[in-house]
Amino acid sequence: MIQVGLNLLPGNPITACRVSGKFAFIELRSPQEAANALNLNNIPFLGAHLRVGRPSKWSGPPTPHGNWEDILAKYMSGELKLPTQGGTQVPAPVTRTVGSVSKVVELRNMLTMDDLQDDTEYDEILEDTKEECGQFGILKSVVIPKANEPGATKVFLEYQSANHAASAIQALAGRTFDQRKVEASYFDETKFANRDFQ
Repeated sequence: MIQVGLNLLPGNPITACRVSGKFAFIELRSPQEAANALNLNNIPFLGAHLRVGRPSKWSGPPTPHGNWEDILAKYMSGELKLPTQGGTQVPAPVTRTVGSVSKVVELRNMLTMDDLQDDTEYDEILEDTKEECGQFGILKSVVIPKANEPGATKVFLEYQSANHAASAIQALAGRTFDQRKVEASYFDETKFANRDFQ
């Protein structure tokens, strides 16, 4: 965080850290620095990419954020600088919300046909998607059409409310998944109910 200018003040922003199984929980000295830390999502570490997000029981408002690739690009271009006495804040990513407001979100550019060929990999992607996208609101269903079905490579998220869908779009649009920028937009509820994914 210090190196790419996500701190508001000089020094280590982490006040506590706890490891539980495959998860680590950190507390930061301010809510803004905690929000800024979300921009480290997908940072490479020991040959893997870390997932950085709010705890699953987080009840606060959704926090718009980018990911490590976005932050690194901004840092390398000089858009982000090391914090000065007054600190610096990370601008929120631009979000595209195409289509009428809906409880259903369509994600594009997240998967390839190769991702959908193997049943085990498909199941893992489905479970990971449910877990990740459940952070933004109450998720009623996740549909990922298989390779031989209309809409293959798209992901459809049905939330309990349009507000939850809006939170998901805000959080997911522009994120990088497997080196691809994810596009997120509303999807027509009637088409979703009829499984019209073309």
